[in-house]
Amino acid sequence: MPEAQSILGPFRFRVDPERAAAFAREIGDDGASVPLSYPAIWIADPRLFDPVRALCAAERVVPVHESQSFSFAAPLRAGVDYDVTVALRRDETPPRLILDATIAVEGVAIAKSETMLRLVPQASFGGAA
Repeated sequence: MPEAQSILGPFRFRVDPERAAAFAREIGDDGASVPLSYPAIWIADPRLFDPVRALCAAERVVPVHESQSFSFAAPLRAGVDYDVTVALRRDETPPRLILDATIAVEGVAIAKSETMLRLVPQASFGGAA
């Protein structure tokens, strides 16, 4: 379970051309380039999400996606491998878990993203005792 701030990674991810094109179509893009929001799918990878899941289970909270932002120095390219490092940090009021990701290619950071997850007590969802 991550502490108040933990570092995960770096983890290697590839922009799969077919998956990137499908993702583009799903968000209404033409699929000619990799969407800027494509790294959002990497968060579901067990290497990144399992620590989030463990923290939430231990604290009996549900992570609710609140916001996400991206900043790029260079576009993502299909078929290229990227190294992703994520810093997990906490806000107490309101309770949030924030994932600050750095995306690098060949050792050079080319993008950053911030994902905010509101931590809602399970009881708010009629969850188990």
